[in-house]
Amino acid sequence: MDNKLLHYSRERLLGEGGMGKVYLAQDNQLQRQVAIKELTYQPKDGEVNHALQEARLLARVNHTNIIQIYNVHDEGDHISLVMEYFHSKTLTQFLLESYCTLVQKLDLLQQLSAGLAAAHKSDVIHCDLKPNNILVNEQGLLKITDFGIALIASNEINNEQADSAEGMQYGSLLYMSPEQIQKKSLDYRSDIFSFGIVAYQLMVGSHPFALGINGGSATDIAQRICQQTPEHAKNLMLNAPSALTDLLMEMLVQPLEQRTLTASAIENRLKHIRTALIQAEISEQATIPLSEVPLGELPLSAQLTANQYATQPIQQAFASQDTQQPTENLPTPWFRQNNIVITSMTIFCIMLILLYWFDKTNEVESKQVVILKPTLSASSLMAPMQQSLVTSAVEDALRQAVINSKNMYLISQREVNAITKAYPDDLNKLRQATGASDIISTELECDNSRCKVSFSRLVANANNNDRLAVKYEKNWLAPIDKFNAIFSTSQMQFAALFPQHAEVNQSALVQRPINEDDYRDYIGLYSQIKGHGKYSADSLEQLEALLTRSPYLYAAYGLFRETASNLYIDTRDKSYLKRLELVLQKSPPEYRYSVYHAIDSFWLASNRGDMSTARLQIAEAQQKGADDLTILGFEAFMFFNSGQYKAAADSYANAFKLRPSTALLNNIAFSYWRLGDLIKAEYSLNRMLAIVPHNYRAKRLQANIWLLQGKLKLAISAFEKIVISLNNGTDLTNLSMAYGLNQQYDKSLKFAQKALKLSPKHPVNLLNLADIEMILGNEQEAISLYQQVVIILAGKDEVKSLTYLAQAYGQLKQADLALEALSKAQNLAPESGEVSYTSAIVYSLLKENASALHHVKKALKDNIGVVWFNLPWFDKLCTEHDFQQLMTKYDNAERCLI
Repeated sequence: MDNKLLHYSRERLLGEGGMGKVYLAQDNQLQRQVAIKELTYQPKDGEVNHALQEARLLARVNHTNIIQIYNVHDEGDHISLVMEYFHSKTLTQFLLESYCTLVQKLDLLQQLSAGLAAAHKSDVIHCDLKPNNILVNEQGLLKITDFGIALIASNEINNEQADSAEGMQYGSLLYMSPEQIQKKSLDYRSDIFSFGIVAYQLMVGSHPFALGINGGSATDIAQRICQQTPEHAKNLMLNAPSALTDLLMEMLVQPLEQRTLTASAIENRLKHIRTALIQAEISEQATIPLSEVPLGELPLSAQLTANQYATQPIQQAFASQDTQQPTENLPTPWFRQNNIVITSMTIFCIMLILLYWFDKTNEVESKQVVILKPTLSASSLMAPMQQSLVTSAVEDALRQAVINSKNMYLISQREVNAITKAYPDDLNKLRQATGASDIISTELECDNSRCKVSFSRLVANANNNDRLAVKYEKNWLAPIDKFNAIFSTSQMQFAALFPQHAEVNQSALVQRPINEDDYRDYIGLYSQIKGHGKYSADSLEQLEALLTRSPYLYAAYGLFRETASNLYIDTRDKSYLKRLELVLQKSPPEYRYSVYHAIDSFWLASNRGDMSTARLQIAEAQQKGADDLTILGFEAFMFFNSGQYKAAADSYANAFKLRPSTALLNNIAFSYWRLGDLIKAEYSLNRMLAIVPHNYRAKRLQANIWLLQGKLKLAISAFEKIVISLNNGTDLTNLSMAYGLNQQYDKSLKFAQKALKLSPKHPVNLLNLADIEMILGNEQEAISLYQQVVIILAGKDEVKSLTYLAQAYGQLKQADLALEALSKAQNLAPESGEVSYTSAIVYSLLKENASALHHVKKALKDNIGVVWFNLPWFDKLCTEHDFQQLMTKYDNAERCLI
């Protein structure tokens, strides 16, 4: 024995093979048993050094499910490996001698994947994974062995190394991957294929590529590994969950670029499958009445209780003999009855409390997640186009992981951008404004071949709610040219950020392998559309072709829907919606029966104005597991678009309870503003501005409220600032109205004309310019504009549209039509101050002063600014004493002196 091995005492031979012998030995220094493996392979010149280097690399891998190498000795003509001694059997022997349930087999595979993941993390490839190299002890602990026998690599086995190894045993043909059989370059995915063969054989009971009783020769099986697809496991495991059978088949994908699973991802999925099976078994266990359980099977405390009740009749019998009094028909004393009732009620209450506590402790906390756009270090060497693709691949993977996770809600990028634009470096402000429970940030440091990716999960600091704390971090390396790998590994690392959240990225949709070129095309389109906002008919056509080639690229359906919807909104060309409908109809059955299809179909129906179908899709989405926030958002959208502003405000308020965000406060305020309830609108708006005082949407709505309240100086100042930064037709019209109410008619006319030039078909712009022209005495121009308003709004049943239509009809002296539109508006929003104001205009124009006065009072009571009654439509009301008193009451006594 080599001098280096003198402190080991061999006890007996454990096994012998073509490449050496394994001895049980005693480590005399550390007083422990070890296994010494002597490799007798006679290498060519220089190859011992390579094997020694690789064995030393393997010695750094330390994991519960891997046989640990303690030492490596170069003894000239052979190498000795001193390893952990594990009293066990091979997986083949263990299965022959033991009965394993499906859950126990899943446990073995989960351990196997954990060990393999540890090896791959240290850049070690096994290359000879087979049942005889997997050890299991009596307690079910599994360890992988024989890393040292297979030719392994720290990065990859290149073609030159493979050629030099020709003629040498390079693993077992029965468990090799196609690329290993063909002596191509290898990486971790070769082990994944071998793992798939082992897992399939363990679960199904037969080798996936063996045919007939004898299975065929090793050469025949190797040929089928390279050329054929095995029978799907679901056909041979009829009662197994589809998540398991699909996973088995994903590991056995032959094209290397489509084999995207990692050992860590497999471990995670096996854990979820095993947990689901255990829960299913627990829920299906029958409850047996106490009287039917044999006494010996009860716990000791229950046995004592049972014995106590069993002896009662005997004791009663002896008592009856002593006293000579029959006891069978005696009533139970009242105090005993009460004690029994009280005791029973007490036990029942305790059980309820325990059940409630247990339910609460097992309740999964919902997460509202912000995904920040990945940031690249300034020193990145990648080309700009490659940078965009890599960051988009990581971002899309994270967003899809949140979407695919139960009890997780993805906060929209539009909402995030609105906050980060105003507060670019304030993540705590972002958390407060969006109501996020978690913020995921990503940093990338890249060179020309790979990126170091760093994920951070940020949450509110437990000791200081105004600061954020890093809850978990994950760092990993990503190849910049393999987008499938970036996607799958990003999702795996994201799941690791939520170790207590069991269902991260566990969508009902089974992920199918996607061709690398197709995924690259998708990421290019994602970067173009989502990253840069450049959607077009051409990008829609490319997406359509991509989904035809790769229908299981599920994320592309949502991108197609967004693109088609945006194009329709821009052009009102219904062909875009038709194309969306056809794409959804052609989607695979898995997608068509998923919640994501219901969501896409809801937006399709909404864009078409088919509200009955949209409502059906809401119910469909809810049935298929859509979260409460999504459902409330859909319902609020439906209520708002149908003019049911109170119901919309209520739905947004219920959503706010789940996610207190400024976007929802804005929606609540806007709904109340549309309803005409300015007090509630302003209250919600002030809550929003307390968090984001510089938010454009909030400032704009605040200016609208000031205008309606008649606070002209504030409104004019606010709208002047707004139109400088964002010159759109609506804000120009509002500024024009403010100047008109302030009797600055020249300025009012100028901004009204600018607004109409920007949006020539907008009914509010037309109505406002018509009013200014009428005030200035240009009656023919005004009449022409009022008629255009009627043409656009005729047939509309939304409150705002009806109020504008009623005003236009009133100015055109079409009394019946004006009153009809007014009646519809009053029925839809009977408490609206704006509807009351419009009613006052119409009745005043129709010279029905009594009705006009009634609505003037109501509008003023509903917080409509008194300055709105300075317009000439109300001049004739100055003959009414009640109107004069109202103006005086509201500090506008000069009104009738004008």
